[in-house]
Amino acid sequence: MTLRTQDLGYWYTNNPDDYLFKEVNLTFEKGKVYAILGQSGSGKTTFLSLLAGLNTPKRGKIFLDDADIAKAGLNNYRRNSVSTIFQSYNLITYMTARQNVQTALEISGRKGDRKHIETLFESVGISNELIDKPVLQLSGGQQQRVEIVRALATGHDVIIADEPTGNLDEETTQGIVKIFKAIAHEQNKTVIIVTHEAAVAQETDITFELKKKVFTQV
Repeated sequence: MTLRTQDLGYWYTNNPDDYLFKEVNLTFEKGKVYAILGQSGSGKTTFLSLLAGLNTPKRGKIFLDDADIAKAGLNNYRRNSVSTIFQSYNLITYMTARQNVQTALEISGRKGDRKHIETLFESVGISNELIDKPVLQLSGGQQQRVEIVRALATGHDVIIADEPTGNLDEETTQGIVKIFKAIAHEQNKTVIIVTHEAAVAQETDITFELKKKVFTQV
């Protein structure tokens, strides 16, 4: 499964000349980790919102294989194909880690038995004793891992992460990046990490930098 953009462009005002980016043609393949590198305000998070189906481009299209995601329906795309991981975790704070994952499964119309969920938590380093704790009792790194499990549980092929290490220390960051690499390389997922951290980008397979409104592979 391949995610690709075709002549993608976006701007906030009514003036197309005041664009964040335009004519963007990038391809993201399964089994690889990608970084979208850029400074704050460069437009990388807006680009993520387009890839995630959370917003629509001003110009151009996004294809999943040969299907235009807009024509197929962005709700269907988000429900069936893509999971988004946020810097702020976006967990339901009054729930436990397990309940957060179970709720995501219910919303997506999928089922996951207890053992499968526990195996996913184990794969990201969350022990059974932490699974049934309220997420607010977990550290930032642990909460980020819960969000990763929530994304994995839905079985989506595309995982997009917005500054997933922005609130974490260096050691925890390395652990999170290692998890993303394992997801792509061992589970054959497409993983796209939006980051301002060059050290994180260097750990990915392919990096596209958004600088001065232009994407370049670095």
